[in-house]
Amino acid sequence: MVFMTKHSPVACLSKAALFTDLPIDLKKKLVAVSTHQQKFPKGSIIRQPDDGKDGMIVIDQGKAKVYNLSKDGKEVVLGILQNGDIEGQQHLFKQSENENFVEAVEDTWVCSINRADFQKLLQKTPVLSLKLLNNFGKKLAAIEHNSVLRNTLDAKERILAYLNDLANEQGKNEVKLELKKKDLASYLGITPETFSRKLKELEKDGKIEVHGRWINVKR
Repeated sequence: MVFMTKHSPVACLSKAALFTDLPIDLKKKLVAVSTHQQKFPKGSIIRQPDDGKDGMIVIDQGKAKVYNLSKDGKEVVLGILQNGDIEGQQHLFKQSENENFVEAVEDTWVCSINRADFQKLLQKTPVLSLKLLNNFGKKLAAIEHNSVLRNTLDAKERILAYLNDLANEQGKNEVKLELKKKDLASYLGITPETFSRKLKELEKDGKIEVHGRWINVKR
């Protein structure tokens, strides 16, 4: 059972790095044009292609995976969204159809800002443009980093690099795999069978200790 804490719209928007440093008066303006705490049960679709929705979503509580479908209908996982993560920034600036699916992997509460309302606010508050550009730069760097993991490292090195990044991000050596192994394998560009085999090899090499979904990274 998930217990919700008292919701603060300002605190919710502040979770997103995009809005963290904005002055309180600007955050309140964003609250006025946003929707808060829409619940999506585990397994439900938050966004999908041709759903007619645009704008940006903020994960207030829960987790969601972002993926698209290959030509043969297989899921290609692009990443995981957690508390404070944002998706769809580009739709705030350009009217276009969603290309990816966003699916709740556990009960998830979402806050959102649609394009039309944001555009009106943006005309009055151009400082938002700079904040969004900085956020885009960070996301591009993450995409480039994952591209390096896919293209220049072998499967075992990709997994270890991912686990080290996860440990650095969470500030601890013991990390939890939020994605299912098949989804994480897809994200890293390897097969589920290779992922499981290389994970066992890393444990045999003394690089990690595996306890179900929890992994202790030896550093």
